[in-house]
Amino acid sequence: MTHSLLLGNGINRVAKQRQWTDILQELAIQFGADDLLPQINAKPLSMFIEELCARSSERFIKAERTVKIEFAKLLRQIEPIEAHTRVCSLFKVILTTNYDFTIEEAFAGVLHHRAFLAPESRYSLFRRHRAADKDIWHIHGDIARPGSMLLGFDHYAGNLQKIRNYVTDGIDVKSVHYRVSSPVKNGNLDFTINRQVYSWVDYFLRDHIHIVGLGMDFTEIDLWWLLLHKRRRLHQTGKVFFYHTTTESQTTDTPVTSLLKSLNVEVVPVVAASYLDCYLKVADMIEEKIALYPALFPKPECKADETQCLSTLEELHTSRPKQASIRFSRSH
Repeated sequence: MTHSLLLGNGINRVAKQRQWTDILQELAIQFGADDLLPQINAKPLSMFIEELCARSSERFIKAERTVKIEFAKLLRQIEPIEAHTRVCSLFKVILTTNYDFTIEEAFAGVLHHRAFLAPESRYSLFRRHRAADKDIWHIHGDIARPGSMLLGFDHYAGNLQKIRNYVTDGIDVKSVHYRVSSPVKNGNLDFTINRQVYSWVDYFLRDHIHIVGLGMDFTEIDLWWLLLHKRRRLHQTGKVFFYHTTTESQTTDTPVTSLLKSLNVEVVPVVAASYLDCYLKVADMIEEKIALYPALFPKPECKADETQCLSTLEELHTSRPKQASIRFSRSH
């Protein structure tokens, strides 16, 4: 399977998961920060969490842990709906920013289990769970370990640093006695066969990625960095599809979709009468994309002249949207 899913909170919201604003309101009241309520929609989630921690009389690290534990309590488990199974059934590998185990329960009930490739407490490069024949990677932590839940800005920054180190210089992992780095950076695409330790990051860089139910807010700095890194690589083995859902008459370009297109992401408009219908429609569209791209892009043989190699790469990716060039007039 050369296609992987990156699933956000969209389908959970359709399934009546609590809105982030509702949870933040309860947290603010619980921690005596009622004065923050009028500004709750004007601040990113990550900075709101930092503000709650900063106002606490406890040491910052202890306050952060307390806030995360209470956040996890407020984030109730929900029942999977048809859209969960319809979309997720198309993939063997699922990356999700969700903290709950709704995907696992949709396919294995209570029989899902941890299958971490390396021990982690705060970060989530190797946080894999197994449910039937599916690998679900909770890339922003999970509800069973509140300390792993990626919420505050400092945690986001540390997570990005961890990912960048893994992709470039390597990181220390307790379960092995050597520094571990991304196999994909050296062209090793068979890492599930020949590597003991690998990460969801490797699937992201190697595979055709389908982004569903994720708004790609600009505070998601780890995911934006990976999209940039994938775009900057000399050879890209997989495309990225972003399913832009709306219940309006048509989708409109946004700052997010504009930037995604510049990064060679194919923005797929999805219009339906309800968001449930949107996600069921997305499942049909994903099936078409999987049939259209049954394999990864082959790696071209580069000659000594790098420009010839780059020309070959351009020919391989003619299906990607062309970017308009901007010419600035000279000042006189």
